[in-house]
Amino acid sequence: MRAQAGRVLHVVIIASILAITGSMTLGASAQAPGAGDPLAALLAEVHALRVTMEQQATVGPRLQLTLARLTIEEQRVSHLSSDLTSVRSQLAGHEAAVQRTAAEIADAERQIQIETDPARRREMEAGLRNSQLQMRQFATEQQQLQIRENEAAQALAAEQARWTDLNSRLDELERLLSPVR
Repeated sequence: MRAQAGRVLHVVIIASILAITGSMTLGASAQAPGAGDPLAALLAEVHALRVTMEQQATVGPRLQLTLARLTIEEQRVSHLSSDLTSVRSQLAGHEAAVQRTAAEIADAERQIQIETDPARRREMEAGLRNSQLQMRQFATEQQQLQIRENEAAQALAAEQARWTDLNSRLDELERLLSPVR
């Protein structure tokens, strides 16, 4: 009996060892997929971080370059705006001179009509010819100023369009830099 009890004890011990070993193996294999999920999540997070850092590394220099170009473009727009204002001021001054000269010509023509002294009349006619010559010069200069005004306005519009384009690029880069939510 004792031998039989020893055998039973021996079988119980072996069964217990097998049960413990089996449960440990099953527990380890049950934990293996669980341990793989955090590792995969960590790898995905590291990959996302790397992509973000690469994006930041490429966006940073582009942002600086765009800001520098935008600053230059603002200076150009300011300069061209000043040029346009100057040309328009010159044009306004010229128009006032044309109006004065036109009034002088009209006055001289009236005076010549009523002048009876031939010497004085010739003198007034010479003055009238000078005023008419000056008026033609004013007309030529005014045309040149109008051409300059149109060119300056077109150049300003082109630079403002470039400025707007650069500003749009800057907005796009700003959106790239903003955190994803």
